[in-house]
Amino acid sequence: MRKTITGTGGMLLLQTLKDAGVEYLFTNPGSAETGIFAALAEAEEHRLVVGKHEGLVAAMADGYHRISGKVGVVIAHVMGGSYQLAGQLFNAQHAGSALVVIAGDWASELQDFRGLAPHPGLSQAESMRPLTKDARAAYTVVADPKAIPVATARALREASTPPTGPVYLSISASLLNREGLEAEIGEGAGYRIEPPPAARPQTIETIARRLGAAQCPVLMFGDDVWRGGAAAEAVRLAELLHAPVFPSRQVFVNFPNRHPLYCGMYPVSKDFEKTTGLKPDLLFLVGCQGVHGAVTEPSVMQIGPNPVLMGRHYPLDLAAQCDVKTTLQAVIEALTRLHGAETVSGWSKRREKVAAYAKTLIEREEKLAREHEGDAVIHPAVLEAHLADVLPRETVMVQESSTARTALLPFGHGGMTWTRSGGGSLGFGVGAAIGAKIAVGRERPVVLHLGDGALGYSAMGFWTMARYKTAMLIVVSNNESYQIVRHNWANQMPDSKMVRDGKYPGLTLGSPMVDYVGLARAQGVEGEAVTKTKELETALRRGLERVTKENRPYLLDISVAREGVGADATWDQDWEV
Repeated sequence: MRKTITGTGGMLLLQTLKDAGVEYLFTNPGSAETGIFAALAEAEEHRLVVGKHEGLVAAMADGYHRISGKVGVVIAHVMGGSYQLAGQLFNAQHAGSALVVIAGDWASELQDFRGLAPHPGLSQAESMRPLTKDARAAYTVVADPKAIPVATARALREASTPPTGPVYLSISASLLNREGLEAEIGEGAGYRIEPPPAARPQTIETIARRLGAAQCPVLMFGDDVWRGGAAAEAVRLAELLHAPVFPSRQVFVNFPNRHPLYCGMYPVSKDFEKTTGLKPDLLFLVGCQGVHGAVTEPSVMQIGPNPVLMGRHYPLDLAAQCDVKTTLQAVIEALTRLHGAETVSGWSKRREKVAAYAKTLIEREEKLAREHEGDAVIHPAVLEAHLADVLPRETVMVQESSTARTALLPFGHGGMTWTRSGGGSLGFGVGAAIGAKIAVGRERPVVLHLGDGALGYSAMGFWTMARYKTAMLIVVSNNESYQIVRHNWANQMPDSKMVRDGKYPGLTLGSPMVDYVGLARAQGVEGEAVTKTKELETALRRGLERVTKENRPYLLDISVAREGVGADATWDQDWEV
């Protein structure tokens, strides 16, 4: 069905978004988008979510998309405002998040330069291109009103079609404001494209034969397993083969991290080979963008809907662009059909020590928590153990702390939902948790776990939490330092004077200390500081109760011990103006 609509350019845009099923618009309002907000004031058919920084807004849309599966739509601002999105669009691009960013454009042939607009010779859409899907999904609508619904549907289609990612749409501000425009749109906006089907039968048989013949196949499940709803199939495949699972970098937990076959991060450790007596001879990547680092297994197979990074720096013996869920179902069927019951039962006997190795990883973490439960300063492993004990299984956790410990928390299929930044640009967590809470509503608790360093990038988000009552438990692991940077420096230059003397310039975040509880309270979010281990469990339960029963966000500023090389280092340059 198609219909003709009339009105301002802003009305044409909002009607197209409505017909596409868009419910929320995430924004930091700007003057070049007057036509959009004027149309919104008349119709009120979209819910506006306001943030006080464009980076926050992009992270909100990203978190909303990741948990809801729907495209996150951002109403941004002209060039100056759009550039504020950069860090979080970078994250969205790496994570493959389906976002559409729409901004007004002051481009004019009669004017060389206008504040916040691109300088002469530059285009707004072209300037944003490096931060979009495949560095190509940036579009401009200049004069023709009929192009507004076309370009909007195109942007939605581009963002949501594998390989997914952010799309930028620049629309002339004068066109958004102009009245009496007319355009034709299709109901539903027609932007959904059917994904690739299962791999061909010959490919599936080859995969099944090679997996069955391997002495120790290693499985790696990437984010398209989560996006494709294939987590149950991933578990079934691993259990059928009794094969170890080693994830690489990911933004979701695509295989349950407390499963008996979950063996820690890739690459395969020497401890694994020593404990199990098995040497991996085949790596099967499912729904992964690629491997973070080197690949050492002699044979590699990879499947998934996104071929962009397949085999870019390692050879592939088999590769297929295909739907993950239906392909895994077919591989599981082929394995049992081709190899027979006796062979299948032999896999578990041959690899019985895999589960024993996986168990040692959990026991090691549990032992660490017990050893530090009496410490004066809260150890991260103790915080981890308490979170695992207190948080319900339906929790959604957004994490922005590279050093927070998570081995004891049951994430993935059958457990909690977990997501983190894709590209590592700080400032993701607060906005993403707001978007995640909007996606799940009051049905599920949301926990934001982030470091004090990350919070410094996005603390104005407390205002948005309070305004829309996006009730969540905010856990700040406060170690007064950029701990991950210190770890990286020590690994990269272990023999430097900096590391020997414990002098890490710029990494101490105290002196003066930031009152995060006061910072949150100033924006309408209550909280408390936790400095002693004996206070921890009570504080976590109190905070969770405020979130789940009183429907309001609550912050816990938890003082945690620093870990690793240079943990005692507090030196910084001592100078004043």
